[in-house]
Order: sequence, then C-alpha cells, then structure tokens
Amino acid sequence: MTAQTPASSHASETSPAKTAEQSGATIRLTLKTPLNGRFMRTDGSEYTCRLWRISANNADLGVTGDEAALQPDEHIIAYIENLGRIEGTIINIHRDDFSLQLQHSEHQKKKLLTKIKWLSQHADQKDAEQRRHTRHTPARSDAVLTLSDGSQHACKILDLSLSGAAVETALRPPLRSIVTLGNSQAKVMRHFDDGIGIEFLVLQTDLPRN
Repeated sequence: MTAQTPASSHASETSPAKTAEQSGATIRLTLKTPLNGRFMRTDGSEYTCRLWRISANNADLGVTGDEAALQPDEHIIAYIENLGRIEGTIINIHRDDFSLQLQHSEHQKKKLLTKIKWLSQHADQKDAEQRRHTRHTPARSDAVLTLSDGSQHACKILDLSLSGAAVETALRPPLRSIVTLGNSQAKVMRHFDDGIGIEFLVLQTDLPRN
C-alpha cells in the first residue's frame, strides 16, 4: 500500500503481546494474533485484511501488497472473523496499515464493546493453548522460506512446534506478513537477532521428528 499520511505502524509497538487498555467505558484491544477478514471499498472492490487493534471508536487493520491504494476519508466496510461487520472512514494510512474512525450507532457501539471484551478473554485462552505445544529441533533443519512476493530463500529451522517455528535467516519480512515455510503458510510474529518467529496459519499434524 502506498503511504498517504503519517501514522504509527504496528511494527513500532513496544510489546508484541496483546494488551487491553481501559479508558472510561472504552476498551482498546491490541491482538497478539490478528484476526483475518475482508474489507470493501466505495467502488465495491474487496481485499483481504487483518485486524490487529480495535476499540468501540477506532480500528487498525493491515493489508499485504500494494493491491489497495487507499485514500484518506475513504469509507470502508469490513467483515472480521469473530467480530462481524465494522465500518468507518480512513483517518490514517502508513505502509501496510490503515486506521478507521468507526461510524456506528450507540447501540452498535455497545454490542461491539461486548465483543471486544469477549475477544480479550478468548485471545488469552488461545495464546495459552499455543504455548502448550512442545517445541523441538528437527533432525533436518535446512528449509526454504518463501516470501509474499514469491521469492524463495534458504533458511534453517531452529525449533518447531505444531503452531509455529523459529527460523534462522538474515531476512526480516514485515511483522504479520504471510510467508511459507516449506509447504506451510505462516504469519511473521517477531524478529530476533538470528532470524524470525512465525506462527502457522493451520496447526501442523505431521511434524518431522528427531
């Protein structure tokens, strides 16, 4: 996406962990694992997106690639998993992120706030479940990492679990971008000195063993 107006990117978050901030009656929820969805522009075109922060008044979403050259003040309707329909006007665009000022009635805001509270509890349970997946070092660590632009790069798997992997690589794909490790699609969740941490989009059931 082409940058239009300056804003803070989610990559600059001080912590990748989910946080819920209480401000009056409004919860602002930042999700460690963004929710998938689709959004529709005023011309009727649709694109995939990921919701990574939400309150009753604002939403921050990310897209991959340059397929949507969004404009400030453009009206957007989005459908997000576990959340439903949200709509509003774009107030900020930065790299692969954009922010919406939501346009809902007071009744809709109350319903949305209820869903956000539920998501906060649900996300905690999901993260706890993922942490229970045992990590191990595969006997064969050599692998191929495919980026969203289709380019392929040799890498090494440092450790592996049903839900994610630590990958040794000099590459630093954008946080929350989609990559493919071998034949498995995953989301980039963190950067570290020697590589990246990824989360598989689908739990793996046939991991290689030592």
